[in-house]
Amino acid sequence: MYPDWKNRSILIADDDLSAHLLLGEILKPTGIKIYPAYDGTEAFSSFIEHPDIQIIIMDIRMPEMNGVETTRLIRKYRADIPIIAYSAINQPEYKHLMKKLNCEEFLLKPVHPNIILTTLSRYLDPQPMVPSNMDIFLS
Repeated sequence: MYPDWKNRSILIADDDLSAHLLLGEILKPTGIKIYPAYDGTEAFSSFIEHPDIQIIIMDIRMPEMNGVETTRLIRKYRADIPIIAYSAINQPEYKHLMKKLNCEEFLLKPVHPNIILTTLSRYLDPQPMVPSNMDIFLS
């Protein structure tokens, strides 16, 4: 059973088309509105243009402006929006850097569909908070 996110929206920032296709297929049954961005500059523009965005999946390595710089910029405008770092880079320094930028989670590509849905549910569904992967990793 999929969550009902018809009244929710997400910004997916990743320069990899296959990542967009995969996330789109995973999220399609939820009904969530997806705003795609293929580089950091486009992600920030989309974030500004669409104030209804409720959560962001942010790749770290992207052209134009990387995910770290994009996250910094977004945090200046809206510190409370949940940002999920999403990367194929499995290095502790990236995880710590994204945590320092107040990213709620760090997901390592490839990610199982259930992990994507469970992670997003922590922030999109009104229920008690479950500890994030970042909290567990840094404990």
